Amino acid sequence: MIREPADRRAKPPYGRAAVLRLASWFDQADAATAHRLFTAAFSLYPARHLSGSTEETIAVAASWWDVPPADTSAVRPARGGALAPAEDHSAQQVRLRDTAEAAAHWRRSAAEEVRSRLAELTPRTGRITLSQAALGVLVELLTRALGSGDATAAPVSAGDLELDIRLHVRHDADAVLVLSEDGGDLTLTGLRLCATPYARTEPEHGSDAVADTDTEPHTPVPAMSGSDDADNLAV
Repeated sequence: MIREPADRRAKPPYGRAAVLRLASWFDQADAATAHRLFTAAFSLYPARHLSGSTEETIAVAASWWDVPPADTSAVRPARGGALAPAEDHSAQQVRLRDTAEAAAHWRRSAAEEVRSRLAELTPRTGRITLSQAALGVLVELLTRALGSGDATAAPVSAGDLELDIRLHVRHDADAVLVLSEDGGDLTLTGLRLCATPYARTEPEHGSDAVADTDTEPHTPVPAMSGSDDADNLAV
């Protein structure tokens, strides 16, 4: 005799056969049994948070605006017991506030470093060493500035009011700038940068003249002959 494995028989039936069996139970049950069967099968329970007693019979179609208010003084929760006290999150709030204040402090310090190192327009060829936080602020502003317009057509800028910094970006085909930090170097080609306070929409005049040259300009002095020296002395 072949028997079905016990573990297989223990599994509840699903699918079309189960639905048909449930339908047959509903068909054979009276109203009260059908309600209990529906609750057990679908786990849909009636609302238990509203209850009360009234001697008046209110029509089902009556509007709530027209019927007298019901007396709810005798209403009690379906399940008794005191409510659990609310959890105290004050320590977590303090930690989050301290973390946010520390991050804001380091970002302000990084922005101040960027303003100090890029106070003048960067030279056509050069290297600038920054901290990791300062480089992060600089790259963030540079990304926003380049995304605001075409730097090859006109100078662009981006600023942060909270950090009181604005980065000005100009196109220069011959420019090569290396930004160095402990994690490595970032090389920018074709760009020259200058950082100012947020309210300043243009870098200071004269920065170009200072930064365009990597060395002091040299003006050659023409050599004078001996006769010229004598003439000059005579004059």
